[in-house]
Amino acid sequence: MERRRHTPRRTTPGSVAGVAATTAPAIGAVTSAASLALAHIQAIIDGGGQIMVGTVAPIKDAAVAHDGKQTLAMLRRRPHEPIPVLLARLDAAIAAAQSTGSRVDEINTASSAKRYQL
Repeated sequence: MERRRHTPRRTTPGSVAGVAATTAPAIGAVTSAASLALAHIQAIIDGGGQIMVGTVAPIKDAAVAHDGKQTLAMLRRRPHEPIPVLLARLDAAIAAAQSTGSRVDEINTASSAKRYQL
């Protein structure tokens, strides 16, 4: 029986290691700028809270902020709204909820018969 030759594995040009090495400085600059712009989101996460973006069944395109004790904001993504804009609105909603004591809720509207809680 003839033996097969095994070619050694090689990394592809699009591997994670290659991408990380080439984009590390750029990511650092973006991260520092974004952290200044989303300070309330960062404070929630640093304080043990949660930020959820995406599908929170059965709601698609939701953004939810929970500080570990209560839900501060529940937003719906607007049609064609970019994610950075949604995150900026979530950050502003967290600030409003913390300063006024009332939460921002775009999920449970007055016309909706269903109520969702997290």
